[in-house]
Amino acid sequence: MDADDRLTRYYTKFTALPFFTRRAIIFGASLALWWFGALLSSMHVNNNLCVMFLLTGAAGAIWSSGLWRMWKVFAVIVAVCVAIMR
Repeated sequence: MDADDRLTRYYTKFTALPFFTRRAIIFGASLALWWFGALLSSMHVNNNLCVMFLLTGAAGAIWSSGLWRMWKVFAVIVAVCVAIMR
């Protein structure tokens, strides 16, 4: 059994899960990745590597939670906060 066959089998099982379950798994994996990047950062490991883990984990968590659909709301909040800080 090749690696392709094994990965295809896992992918079909993953896509057979309900939508919320798939998103929850991706969200948990993204948070674990972000936590790992924060752990490496606290140990003062290579900064470029830590930033990659932190950004990838944060992007995955935002995408899987559906918050990216509210980008206009976040843009307005950021604009208001920047205006207040001036």
